[in-house]
Amino acid sequence: MDETDQNAIVCVNGCCKSFNGVTVFEDVCFELMPGEIHCLCGENGAGKSTFIKIVSGAYYTDKGTVEICGVKIKHFEPDIVRKLGVQTIYQSQFLMPDLSVAENIFMGDYVTKAGFIDYKGLARKAKVLLDELELDIDPNILVGMLDVADRQTVQIARALAQEAKILIFDEPTASFGRKEKQNLLKIIKRIAARGIGIIYISHHLDEVFELADRVTVLRDGRKISCYTKDEIDEKQIIRDMVGRDTDLYYKREHFELNSPGVLSVSGLGKTGYIKPSSFSLKRGEIVGFGGMVGSGRTELMNLIFGAVKADSGDICIDDVSIMPSDPHDAIKKGICLITEDRQGTGLFLGHSVGWNFVSAAMNKRKGVLLHQKSENKHLSQYIKNISIKTEGCDQDVCFLSGGNQQKVVLSKWMYAKAEIIIFDEPTKGIDIGAKEDVYLLITQLAKAGKFVIVVSSDMPELIAISDRVIVMKSRGIVGELTGPDINEEKILSYSIGG
Repeated sequence: MDETDQNAIVCVNGCCKSFNGVTVFEDVCFELMPGEIHCLCGENGAGKSTFIKIVSGAYYTDKGTVEICGVKIKHFEPDIVRKLGVQTIYQSQFLMPDLSVAENIFMGDYVTKAGFIDYKGLARKAKVLLDELELDIDPNILVGMLDVADRQTVQIARALAQEAKILIFDEPTASFGRKEKQNLLKIIKRIAARGIGIIYISHHLDEVFELADRVTVLRDGRKISCYTKDEIDEKQIIRDMVGRDTDLYYKREHFELNSPGVLSVSGLGKTGYIKPSSFSLKRGEIVGFGGMVGSGRTELMNLIFGAVKADSGDICIDDVSIMPSDPHDAIKKGICLITEDRQGTGLFLGHSVGWNFVSAAMNKRKGVLLHQKSENKHLSQYIKNISIKTEGCDQDVCFLSGGNQQKVVLSKWMYAKAEIIIFDEPTKGIDIGAKEDVYLLITQLAKAGKFVIVVSSDMPELIAISDRVIVMKSRGIVGELTGPDINEEKILSYSIGG
């Protein structure tokens, strides 16, 4: 260990982590100095979340060492790591809305008098801490009455009340406006000035440039580069985040768009949820949606499917409105949403393959009776055509592999004769062979004249499957790419660039 490392308050050396034989984190080294803001950059799936969980004690390492303030971690448990001074500020806020700011800050360590909680003393103690952070928040107000940004600062105050030496920020500004974001960045700088080390993870390079003393780039679970403040360059960071051989991309069939019809989404939005968004696509076209986690892609798809009610905009096919009032209405109008959580929202795991197959089509029927013989005949044809590996129509869908479950989801929507098919992370959690089968099915749907939308965090997948790519950031559309411009660097420039 060199001289610089001796002063580090976080020192990660040669860390590796695997799940079910799949390596997600390999030979990673990282250090954090007192008072330093060290930013971590990387695409979705680069290993940032795994890193956080290792340093915060939620995951143990398969190989390598982690030292916190000179103590080598032998038992990876969050409580042990917290006692050494590590606190994590997550995007999701773990606060008690029905308790006061002061009660939340000192939860588990209340000021008492004669065996009772001293609420006035608690408020005074909280006020001192809030003043130190230059936060104008009443310590007696209920947390549930605060806005998102103020609740985030209460989390920071609580971490400092527990004598944090290291603060990890995981996408803290994901749902912030510009003013709230700038206020938080100022607070973070003030905290670092007190000698507290900051690990800051963000998809927004403008934040990284403003805060970072150093930047480490992860890609595919490996450390690619580390830059000092003077060396930081947006184009270089994006190149480091990409770094893939395009020969490995899936090669799909391209064809002429001959089917008439245009789907138009105009000004579709919901206050505080998604900015008004507009785009269009032709029958037979595959339009991909890119952007980092939290950019608003899934939320926009929820509006199109009627799962969340929009307060502005319209959806039309050839100028005829098909705006759904709810998912049931969306299905009747030929809109389907294949969610990324196929087990939670795409399938009925306690039912058979056959029951799942007809579940979407039932929404379009007037009656409730099923003609089992006829349904099974149709399903048998789908099983054969799209190669679903199953023992038969009566097998419980929960016993199929992830790829075959995804094929069942696809078959139910094809049988329901959906015209607008939205895929949200279509190949998440399935193996390479099954991925190619899904890509082929997506292409076949487009070739049959369907309107196809694909949301994906897998950049090679997005590039390979899409005719056009629409990029989202901060819950709005920020760019559209076509032809040779559909590449990782361009997508990332829109997704995270300044």
